Amino acid sequence: MRKSVSTLLGMTVAVALAGTACSDTSPTAPAIQRTGSASSNLLGLGGSGGGVVGTLTSLLIAPIHRTTPLPTDVSWSFTAGPGGAVSSNSAVGLTIVIPYGALSSTETITVTALAGAPVAYRFEPHLTFSKNVALNQNTNGTDVGLLSSLLLSGAHFDGDTLEVNADGLALVTETVPALLSIFSHTVSFKVGHFSGWIVASGLGEEEGEY
Repeated sequence: MRKSVSTLLGMTVAVALAGTACSDTSPTAPAIQRTGSASSNLLGLGGSGGGVVGTLTSLLIAPIHRTTPLPTDVSWSFTAGPGGAVSSNSAVGLTIVIPYGALSSTETITVTALAGAPVAYRFEPHLTFSKNVALNQNTNGTDVGLLSSLLLSGAHFDGDTLEVNADGLALVTETVPALLSIFSHTVSFKVGHFSGWIVASGLGEEEGEY
């Protein structure tokens, strides 16, 4: 009887150790690295980061959509310097929070919410920050639902316009994790540079090669 109990305990420990090994070595989503960049960002579910799996030239990902598409671009400008800044536009639901120390000089930043249904923005000039900048998008008036809220991310696109294919997927080159607040109806993510960013839902389809 004692031998049987010892054998059973040994099998239980072995199974537990095997389960731990699987959880440590199997990331929930692929890590995406911008081509030519030394740093990478995890295409996440609003959670923790992981190791680099490979380098991709681009990724096709589903943007979230406004229930009423913007008929034209909506642009505004604000000034930010070493002391930081906060800028909001209630018409498009975006709030930008630039923290203290993110910029070394004063800049006039122009934000453009792109016309159409995808929640997409162009930021000018193209800046790199010393500290991450928060982009907070109100989800009222968008198609964010229970399922899509589990797969939200921020995604960067190159150029001044967002390329969308026939299936409605946007061409992006970088993704960052996003978090959804069900209390404030806001999805938030942090970026290290400005150019083009969208709020995305789903893992999309990989393009390019490792």
